[in-house]
Amino acid sequence: MDYHTEPLETYNWGKEMRLKHLQAPLKAREEGKLLVVGNMNFPKEMVAAVGDFVYLAGEPWSVAASREGQPDSLAKQFLEEVERRGFQRDMCSYMRLYWGSMYLNKSPWGGYPKPDIVTFQADCDSRGKWYQAVKEHLGVPWYCVEGDFHRIDGTLTPKEHAIRYLMDQYEEFIQWITKHTGRPYREDVLTEALANAYRSRAYWGEVMQLQSHIPAPLDYKLLLPFYMAIEWYPYEEECVRMLQSLRDEVKYRIANGITPVPNEKRRVTHEGLAPWYALYLFSYVRERGVTVLGGAHNLAFISPVQKLRPDGSFHPEDPVDWDAVPKTKEEGLRFRAMHQFLVEKLTLDTKVRLMYTKGMVDYWKANGVIFMMDRGCEFFNIGQPEVRAGIQRAGVPTMVYETNRVDAGEWDWTHIQDNTDAFLESLGIPATIKAR
Repeated sequence: MDYHTEPLETYNWGKEMRLKHLQAPLKAREEGKLLVVGNMNFPKEMVAAVGDFVYLAGEPWSVAASREGQPDSLAKQFLEEVERRGFQRDMCSYMRLYWGSMYLNKSPWGGYPKPDIVTFQADCDSRGKWYQAVKEHLGVPWYCVEGDFHRIDGTLTPKEHAIRYLMDQYEEFIQWITKHTGRPYREDVLTEALANAYRSRAYWGEVMQLQSHIPAPLDYKLLLPFYMAIEWYPYEEECVRMLQSLRDEVKYRIANGITPVPNEKRRVTHEGLAPWYALYLFSYVRERGVTVLGGAHNLAFISPVQKLRPDGSFHPEDPVDWDAVPKTKEEGLRFRAMHQFLVEKLTLDTKVRLMYTKGMVDYWKANGVIFMMDRGCEFFNIGQPEVRAGIQRAGVPTMVYETNRVDAGEWDWTHIQDNTDAFLESLGIPATIKAR
């Protein structure tokens, strides 16, 4: 079959929806909507239970300041302001950029919108202090959902007490936000929001499984707006429709031989989140006939919507369990707690991370793995060297580079380009040095 490339139509939908959500906080108050800020993976479905709201997620807000076609000076201003206040550069760059936006009352679209409520899911050290500082600076009420309990056993087998602990906190948060807003609580809205969150992840899971096709229907850059949607607004019906459309378009691309890399020679995965200001790294690899398929963080959304195997092992080819879409509040809260448990397990249990990464390499038929070490994120770096060693023992070539996700001051393209060329040569791709 002859392969060719065509634009991904759903990609524009993803970009438009992301932009809409980034700009919505600036209009929330005048539209009479509740404005809530917090980290991206906070269980926002619980906020939906009290009516019309806008959620300002900190990580995408920082990404917008660091790239999105804005002058480099905007991110530079934010980071310098935070340093001026005595904070160190080795702290989370998402957090520092967000704080800078808040302290200077600036954003890519004007000012920084003051929220009604601050929330966060405490699944890493930075996020707790991040939103505590927001709460203290703005003087607004806040709520923390604590992380759950894990046993580092190399399996995904859930512990009932851990799941119940999260579910109880969700119930308490619903009572708390009802009290602080004075709004009535609607269980039917909550249940549907939780069901939508499940459906969104289920469609995404099917897209991830379709990435195993040769040539790949999508690559890392095409996945980015949808990956953010899964974390940011999966509870919305529009997000469900968008991801269903993406799944259907991917099937169409496979049936018609459409791929972003029509001369696909090799396939690799990327462990760690993208350097948002330097996405040309992925274009550079693509130009050499190499597809970056995605990473274990992309697969993190699959296991909560699959039937877990009795031994607690993860297999990316296991089908999505569409029969388990939540139909009651109890089912929905349990699903959301399971999702949080499994995502944290993937990060905190190195054996589980290796199981995901190795399973992904095998299922996606990848020829190598690129590891990104973030100088400001201990959470994502947990176990990365051990996972890399495990992948190397399996005979798979690897590459590692260091940088910072949204602080371009930590980016050294000359060094990273040399690393990338050497890695691609190990895969049999001749070097073609290009200046940037």
